[in-house]
Amino acid sequence: MDQDRNEFFIIRIPDTGSLLDAVRIIASSGLTITRCHFNRSLDPVTAFFSVSGDEKACTNGAQALLKDGYLQTTVTYPNNVRFTIIVPEIPGTLHKILTILNRYNAEISSLSFDNRGRYPDTLHVMIRILNPDKTEEIIRAIKAEYKVKIDGYDCGDSCDDGTLFYVRYAARVSEILDGLEDPHILELLHQFSHIAQQLTEYGKEYQDVLEQILLNGKRLKETTGSGFFSDVQKISLTDDLTLYCFQLPGGGSVFVIDAPDERVMIDTGYGIYHEDVLRMFASYGLGGTDGFTRIILTHGDTDHCGAAGFFHAPVYTHEGTWDIIKTNNRAWGASTQDLVLEQVYTVMINLFARMTPPADVNLFPCAGELKRGDFPVLSSFTAGGCTFEILEGHGGHQHGLIYVLCKEAGVLFTSDTILNLKHLSPERSEYNNFAVYLVTTVNVDPDLVKSERKALIKLANEIESDLRACDRRLLYCCGHGPVSVMQNGELTPVIKPSTYYHQ
Repeated sequence: MDQDRNEFFIIRIPDTGSLLDAVRIIASSGLTITRCHFNRSLDPVTAFFSVSGDEKACTNGAQALLKDGYLQTTVTYPNNVRFTIIVPEIPGTLHKILTILNRYNAEISSLSFDNRGRYPDTLHVMIRILNPDKTEEIIRAIKAEYKVKIDGYDCGDSCDDGTLFYVRYAARVSEILDGLEDPHILELLHQFSHIAQQLTEYGKEYQDVLEQILLNGKRLKETTGSGFFSDVQKISLTDDLTLYCFQLPGGGSVFVIDAPDERVMIDTGYGIYHEDVLRMFASYGLGGTDGFTRIILTHGDTDHCGAAGFFHAPVYTHEGTWDIIKTNNRAWGASTQDLVLEQVYTVMINLFARMTPPADVNLFPCAGELKRGDFPVLSSFTAGGCTFEILEGHGGHQHGLIYVLCKEAGVLFTSDTILNLKHLSPERSEYNNFAVYLVTTVNVDPDLVKSERKALIKLANEIESDLRACDRRLLYCCGHGPVSVMQNGELTPVIKPSTYYHQ
């Protein structure tokens, strides 16, 4: 007997009877419907189904739905698209653009250009596309020659009441993701519909949340290239050991431990920032993809591990973190691992942030008897004559999370268990708050993280006491925020960060 598998269908609902007919086809194929979502006020022509059945039933169901015109296998974009083209002062530019549009039988609805106006280098265009399947092809053809900004999509004649939400949403997602292929866009839409359904049950405004998802995706894209910046701290720990902290525009901090014999990166930031990070590293003399001897991932959130696959250094992490990366579910290994919002959030942020995991990793060994406070010591490495220990967390923020401690150098990498949120920039705070709103809490076990944080602070205080005897301080290297010291119960930046911009 074939093992059941899970499949999803996105169904076109052209009229009232179509929903009943589509369900009949699914049932008659021997499939079990495990989830359905249809909201006429949001999108009157799109329904989402999750089904379960053996491979033959899934194939038969898909073929039957496709035959009757219900199954959506491509994204049918709206007829009208508005965009702005940055035009160079070259004779024949307008003629060339119109030639491209004419090649695809695009009807020009409006055209505006004035080189003596307020924006002399911009051409505003609105076109009606007779074959909506060609929309993205037209945009790509123009983008191959000119810089293009999509201003919006309209349903045109096909949707007088301004709905078709998911169709327009797919177009906007595709723009952020630079023309992601249709199967991936459809899968993402299925995930977004699941968010809408779950948030409705929780009494939250799903349209605002879905809009916020796009804004977060746009922010990541807009803070690459010329929009990239980083708050940087460079701290001398010993004569042979230098610590760098790079706070990227979005997500967690990237740390580099630089010594004559080792150059270690602790967490990598989002994959989407990889090229920018390499340029930044080069300006600090830290080398490129081959410039590191090892990479340590503290946990499986993409803002901490999403660029690991770009580097050639060996990657070290906890088995639980590797499972989270492989399953694409940040709640894996926790009591919340089956919650839809956790799973969908992981899929969404990994796509927008260009999650690029390593092909393989070196897993830390299982816990033995040696402990630091309440935390088992899993492994260690040396750099600049100092020993750095890998401590196993309790799983409050995320299963498989680890800490890095070097008592000799006086540094504790706290990952996302202890954060310096007070000294985040307003833009970073706003970006981080979205995850909290969507999944309620970024900690997969909110109760456990409280006791874990207390245990980590207790350990930190013990180390601080020993360091103060030598007139030194413990540096808290938080997953978010600057490297800090504890002053009167509050984390305070040990030095003021400088801001890096590309030259």
